[in-house]
Amino acid sequence: MEDGRTYGNGGGGEKVNVNQSVERLSDSVRKLIAADPTVSARISRGEVLPDILSSAEWAEDWKRQCRDFAQIEVLKGILVRYGAQPFELESLSRSLEEASDLAGADIRVAVAKLRRSGVLYAVRKAWGDRLIYLPEDGVALWQPHLFPAEYVPLAESDSRGVVRKTRNFRLPLALEMLSAWQEIERRPIERTAKGSIHRADMQRLIAHMRLTPEELACLPLSYPDRDQLPPQAALALDLGLCCGVLCPFPDVIGISKSGLEAWLSLSLDEADIRLQELIMTRYCSAEPALHLALSSMLSLKTNVWHLEGLPSSNQGDIETRCKSIALLESFGWLERGDWQGSPVFRRKSVIVREVEHGSPFLIVQPDGEILAPPEIGMRTRWTLSQISENVTADAVFIYRLTKRACENAYRLGYTLQSAVRFLERESRKPLPEPVLGALEDWFSALGRTRLTEVTLLRTESIDIAEALLRDPELRAHLVEQVGDKDFIIDASSYKRVSGLLRKAGYPPLETKRIAVAENSSEKLSDDENKGWIRKLNVVSVFESDRTLPVTEDLFPGLDDIPAAWVTRPRRYHHSTSKEIVRRAIEWKAQLHLEHEGKSRLFIPTEMLGEGPDWTVKGRWRSSPGDGKARLENVIATVGATEIAEIMIALPQVEELETD
Repeated sequence: MEDGRTYGNGGGGEKVNVNQSVERLSDSVRKLIAADPTVSARISRGEVLPDILSSAEWAEDWKRQCRDFAQIEVLKGILVRYGAQPFELESLSRSLEEASDLAGADIRVAVAKLRRSGVLYAVRKAWGDRLIYLPEDGVALWQPHLFPAEYVPLAESDSRGVVRKTRNFRLPLALEMLSAWQEIERRPIERTAKGSIHRADMQRLIAHMRLTPEELACLPLSYPDRDQLPPQAALALDLGLCCGVLCPFPDVIGISKSGLEAWLSLSLDEADIRLQELIMTRYCSAEPALHLALSSMLSLKTNVWHLEGLPSSNQGDIETRCKSIALLESFGWLERGDWQGSPVFRRKSVIVREVEHGSPFLIVQPDGEILAPPEIGMRTRWTLSQISENVTADAVFIYRLTKRACENAYRLGYTLQSAVRFLERESRKPLPEPVLGALEDWFSALGRTRLTEVTLLRTESIDIAEALLRDPELRAHLVEQVGDKDFIIDASSYKRVSGLLRKAGYPPLETKRIAVAENSSEKLSDDENKGWIRKLNVVSVFESDRTLPVTEDLFPGLDDIPAAWVTRPRRYHHSTSKEIVRRAIEWKAQLHLEHEGKSRLFIPTEMLGEGPDWTVKGRWRSSPGDGKARLENVIATVGATEIAEIMIALPQVEELETD
């Protein structure tokens, strides 16, 4: 059974993950983070900062050692409200002040401490405003520790009574994408002059996919021509571009040979984990509730049935959970069932099980059908798609050798010998005689005629043609003479021949020329990982905030007031008490009041009245840190004469000082 998951670097380069966030920090901030006890111990063991701050073990240690109730509550609030979306501190403060028992000062200090611990990061816009963010892989890092999955697992004995829900079989997303990308290899996706996808190409692509627009409706996907291009097609293009398998050429989207080679070197489970990372960080991060729900489900152990219902759920939770389960089911990562009338689900393992007697193998039948068991790797599947036709795509793939498939294989560079060698190696036995005979027959007719794209070099007279033949450099590029005056040259040598003609004194007059890439196998875009789907609220375009706030930044003017105002409760004249209250309102800090014979905490919001008869409006709160405290919903009013002693109760800020 597999436990949890490993989320690493996301694709696309628009939001940033933990590693990228750490790399963007200034040296001074990095040193402060490295001084944290949970970090410094690991550095002394030889670990590096980016790896430490992205590890689940460090996150667990940090959570266990953190005794600051405000930091935990603020981090929870960020996960629920923003997920991996950037936010302004004021926005977070407003929402948490209304929903929790924290004062604005508690929230500001907690965010500063979380930044100093390497949990949160910040960037500055060009005009100076600061954005705070949790890195895109931070939701998966912190969810298990702050919002552990509450789904109730069934006992092994009860699991035997689960009835699986019947529906169309779904491939793991890695194989679903592989099928779509194989179609793009057969015929690249053409783009219009405006960059749109041709309708016919779009229809070809989605014909090889089982995903539907309805199943992807919960994902906030933003991309060009959304009213024309179905979301499953956009998903296939985006994931292909982000994984480097696809590459944008001038007029088409095609296969990147180097990217494909790297992708096919992955095992099926590695590919699916990579796609899980991209689904979470590129799409789900725009919906914090969905992001958190999916992260929770993907943290469950595989192959263990869980009840769908949670002990405590509101209607919004139920709707998000249903969307999450349906989405993961459509990706082939989850299956559903029924146990004694209750809906259940379980994560499907993407780990390929071990095969007895060595590695998995193909089964080639005498009628030309090829059976590919679930354990067959992606590289073998890709080659099969090049030399045969896919008949069915279920747990066991079925391919068929055909004459048309052999023509496609020949176009891709396969010969009879290489096709036979591949099939016999992967099936571990000689091909059946009928199959070998059919392949020999089909391949024998191939290559006898050929259509080649060339360029015609025309001359004005026989004399000029003969002069060109006498030039050794030019003659090397003249593939064939046509008649007395014209020559065929290879299209790829167009630029070279043009330069040689000018050098020889015969500058060519260019008529219509079809543009051909000098090496179509190489990508023409420098940004191989540029996706098709846009990511919102990007932070990588902004400069990393190079400093951390200190006490004076959080509480301007603190050094200008008497120290007693923030150190111990005392009795003051009404006018002094009024100034203390005003300063607390300015800082959004709480007050420690002696009121009606009791010491209580009060969060002031508004000062009313002038002179000695002023009053302050706000809400009472219980002692911080018990995890259950909540502000009273009723707004209270406290008069100047009701206050016996008063003090501004600031959060602990000593650890923020850098001197």
